[in-house]
Amino acid sequence: MSPTETEIIVVLPDGSERSLPSGATAGDLAAAVGSRLAKAAVAAEVDGDLVDLSRPLPDRATVRILTGEAAEGRQVLRHSTAHVLAQAVCNLWPGARYAIGPPVADGFYYDFELPGAAHFSDEDLPRIETEMRRIVDEAQPFVREEHSIAEGLELFAAQPFKREIIEGVAALGATADAELAGETGSEAGGSAVVTVYRNGEGFVDLCRGPHVPGTDRLGHFKLMRVAGAYWRGDEKRPQLQRIYGTAWESAAALAAHLHHLEEAERRDHRRLGAELDLFSFPDEIGSGLAVFHPKGGLVRRLMEDYSRERHEAAGYQFVNTPHITKADLFQTSGHLDWFAEGMFPPMELDDGQKYYLKPMNCPFHILIYRSRQRSYRELPLRFFEFGGVYRYEKSGVVHGLTRVRGMTQDDAHIFCTREQMATELHSLLEFVLGLLGDFGLDDFYLELSTRPEEKAVGTDEEWAEATSALRAAAETMGLDLVPDEGGGAFYGPKISVQIRDAIGRSWQMSTIQLDFQEPQRLTCPMSARTMPGTARS
Repeated sequence: MSPTETEIIVVLPDGSERSLPSGATAGDLAAAVGSRLAKAAVAAEVDGDLVDLSRPLPDRATVRILTGEAAEGRQVLRHSTAHVLAQAVCNLWPGARYAIGPPVADGFYYDFELPGAAHFSDEDLPRIETEMRRIVDEAQPFVREEHSIAEGLELFAAQPFKREIIEGVAALGATADAELAGETGSEAGGSAVVTVYRNGEGFVDLCRGPHVPGTDRLGHFKLMRVAGAYWRGDEKRPQLQRIYGTAWESAAALAAHLHHLEEAERRDHRRLGAELDLFSFPDEIGSGLAVFHPKGGLVRRLMEDYSRERHEAAGYQFVNTPHITKADLFQTSGHLDWFAEGMFPPMELDDGQKYYLKPMNCPFHILIYRSRQRSYRELPLRFFEFGGVYRYEKSGVVHGLTRVRGMTQDDAHIFCTREQMATELHSLLEFVLGLLGDFGLDDFYLELSTRPEEKAVGTDEEWAEATSALRAAAETMGLDLVPDEGGGAFYGPKISVQIRDAIGRSWQMSTIQLDFQEPQRLTCPMSARTMPGTARS
């Protein structure tokens, strides 16, 4: 089929073609497909780019109409609802300054600086929701505009955070980072264009889009809580007021999500830990540092005893290492070059000698292996310990026992020949999944984390070999791997076991890593028949 001068051809996701009048929009396409789709549509994907339904379609474009049930459609709903939130706050607090309001997992947020150093409280949320629903009922259209940098600066003369974003793009030009470019609608390498959306009288927001056609497409939302947030996450910048909300495509989807949150609260291990007298986090000790009470200590001992028995039955030898070390060890291993931000500051002892709390056990186990000459006949050699490690997590991400600053790892390292590598990785993965299953953790998926772009040591060939070996270990067991490009450690790739809890949330549990680097850096003794690397869990 070939178009005439007055029509265009678009390609649908199933490969079929549809003829439309020249100048037809994505919304027109949705209506041509069917009234139900037109009613449910919120945006469109045109040749891989998300656009408004009002955007005219080019000839021969591949087009997918997005509804609120699609992941991308929900993002559009949530971002549009964030704009309505900002509009409502500006109506209720004249002179409010608004920063950014992106969609996030299951919802959205928006950051504000209120006039007179005022602060939101949770009691303000119902009033803001009422104003938002008034805006929704008015069916205000979202209208997209493009402006020059100068026009954008003038348009947001009273909004310093928006001006800073625009000025950042103007200063960086073609090298504008993705965050700044995304805020303004600019494309890296192209001319700086300030994209804004208007809805209602006098409200305009800096945004790349797309958005729903009008506010009447929204309504299934709830404001959740108030929090503080530094501008651009920098504690040296102004502290803003943040409102979190959630938005969905239907009343049923919203209700299901709120029920999900109620279940999460009911099952929250932090609350249960206190109610059952298992553990606590005393302020006197510090954030992310747990103490286990007698009942919690008993549970922990029983779990450790069972884990130790399973490891010993699988041929692991129990070792023990100290909690601190001289700085030289982590300098040689590479951790001070690549992992320092995750380590506690050093202690100075012995006339200025720096010591660090250990963030992991790997170098210590390698030193045990290195303590004498090894024969290939000893291999595979499997070391295991319950090793206490300490990592400096920012206070904002510390969360109960799932994200802490001090923890005990059931940590193992396997030294083997290259010929033994595939067998050891297969048995290690099988062992890890079996042990987790014994504790009832059998709903999982595997994630393969590969070489980080700017933060890796070793040759391309070593990384390729290690990544291929991990992939093969999973595939021989018929297990799928979800890619995590660039998410590996500086010394090697890893398979992460992501466990789903009772309400569907995912948590990283065990990791299986293949490391050719640290044994070389710590000069392990080896012969032509030994592999200069470790597999670890």
